[in-house]
Amino acid sequence: MHDLLINVSSDQNICVLINLLIDYLLEVPKQETTKTKLASLLTVSGTGNDDIGFTLKLVENLFRQYCLNEISQAELRSHFGNLSPQMQTQLLEGLDRRRPEIDLHLINEVNARDGLLMESFDWDVKWIMGSSSLASVREQIATMALNCRTGKDMRLRTVRFEMTRAKIDDMIRVLEGCSTGC
Repeated sequence: MHDLLINVSSDQNICVLINLLIDYLLEVPKQETTKTKLASLLTVSGTGNDDIGFTLKLVENLFRQYCLNEISQAELRSHFGNLSPQMQTQLLEGLDRRRPEIDLHLINEVNARDGLLMESFDWDVKWIMGSSSLASVREQIATMALNCRTGKDMRLRTVRFEMTRAKIDDMIRVLEGCSTGC
């Protein structure tokens, strides 16, 4: 077990720190600005970037284990032994308050490992008035862009495709069947 030697000057700073630590856990991809803010609030045993990175990774893993019920409240508190009992309670309350958000992130992370996880989508409709081979073509085409996360590092990948009106109707029918069948 590693004891985290985190020094926080006040109760107000512990709330900011907890939320920044959770934000860091949820960030995809990890932002250097969040890491810099955390480094200014944290006082870790070493001053190097590796020490801060190691500490953040350790805290991230502890938060994951706690939210996955792999460790208890008492075990989580034991890792933060240098914090006052009041600050440890605030840590647990902060985690519990943002638990649904963390749980959703962990579920999405697992789903992205197995395949593409759609984060958002965009679409537009075009009216084709002719082609290079036939001037009398009149066709409606929908262009879809699916923004997906994939892999352990949750890289963003965009999948683009076009569909005719008939294919759109088929897709809507299948999606409606999925929503009523679940």
